[in-house]
Amino acid sequence: MKKSLTKKILIASAAFIVAAAVILTSIYFGIFGVYFSTTDWVIGMIDKYYYYEVDAQDVREAGLENLTGNVLDIYSGYYTAEEYKALTQSNAGNSTGIGVSVSYVDNSFGKGVFVNEVVGNSPAYRSGLKAGTFITGATSGDGQTVQFGSSSAFSDFVSARATGEQFTLITDRGEFTVSRQAYHSSYCFMATSDAEWNIEYDGSKREIVKTSSDEYSFLPEGAAYLRVTQFYGDAAAETAELIGEFNDEGCHSLILDLRNNGGGYVDVMQEMAYVFVGSRDYMSAAMTARYKDGSETVFPVTAEAIKSCLFPADCELYILANNGTASASEALIGVLVSNSVADYSDIYLSDFSQAYLDWSGMAEKNCRTYGKGIMQTTYRYIVTGEAIKLTTAEIFWPNGNCIHGVGLTQEDGCKTVGAEWSVTYSDEELRAAAAMIFN
Repeated sequence: MKKSLTKKILIASAAFIVAAAVILTSIYFGIFGVYFSTTDWVIGMIDKYYYYEVDAQDVREAGLENLTGNVLDIYSGYYTAEEYKALTQSNAGNSTGIGVSVSYVDNSFGKGVFVNEVVGNSPAYRSGLKAGTFITGATSGDGQTVQFGSSSAFSDFVSARATGEQFTLITDRGEFTVSRQAYHSSYCFMATSDAEWNIEYDGSKREIVKTSSDEYSFLPEGAAYLRVTQFYGDAAAETAELIGEFNDEGCHSLILDLRNNGGGYVDVMQEMAYVFVGSRDYMSAAMTARYKDGSETVFPVTAEAIKSCLFPADCELYILANNGTASASEALIGVLVSNSVADYSDIYLSDFSQAYLDWSGMAEKNCRTYGKGIMQTTYRYIVTGEAIKLTTAEIFWPNGNCIHGVGLTQEDGCKTVGAEWSVTYSDEELRAAAAMIFN
């Protein structure tokens, strides 16, 4: 999860949107002292703020581009000025691309470039492409057809297309015409047994689009399903507005889907927390950060939602999570559990197939959330525009728990539900979870 001192930060993706980062970051601007080079500045930031001790000579020998997972932990690292600008643009929801996250699968599950996520309001979303689809090839605007033998081949093809140039993706679900475009990402989606609510943007103007649909007919009357994919951009406002629709529909039960949600900004989590706890007496803290010198910062629940958009205190909440549920997602779960909006027994964790565990190498994180209870802070060197992201604090839930390195597990009382893969086209895992919850 990332904490931002600025309310709105715009983000961009070059050719396609990559999977959500499991980080929690603050962004600070300014010059902290006088430095003769960016390397000297980075060493100064590490010495002052990094949660662990690092030898300055190790930083110099490794070089700025090689700090992540070497001198620093996997969540920390250096950004060039161009990389930092792209990152800050991207994390506010403004992107350029087609709006998909992909990986390459070649086993008994299927073969091809696998669509892990289609970003809301993106060109891929507008084309009708859905997560769980296999892309085998594409036809460019001049009629040339190519086949994809890797995810990099796919990304290289998309990157080579000019903005606005139409091309056709060939998939196991048919063909979809898309083009690289600038768009504003949406992060939330809601459905009931007979309707769907999508968030769409025309420039900065946000609109809730309700359509009739029987895709979620397995949900009982009065139940709704809400998916939140990341804690960026306008995700908190989108959640509040969809909860307003939930209330207007007279629903009494909600499945909150945080599967594969790797987190985002602290302030988005703080505002989203209020949507779920604001209708009851609640703990004022959303989380507490503890720094290496023992000092602490309390991040409060932020009352941004209007009263009609609060999740009612007498409604039931169930949570779907997996080993891709991390950082801000886990922090939000901490707020919900600490305030008795949901119990551990209301949390359903993915129990993945052996085929997926073998492919992903994530067997040790099966039947649990990711377990990220540390915060990163991103510092910008105003002289050059470069930046360094550093792990700066350990994070504690309102009830005092820290889930870092452990996550939420069955030992906490969470339940498990079988899952063939991280995402499937028909989302059999959701159907199975709904059957467990409502039957």
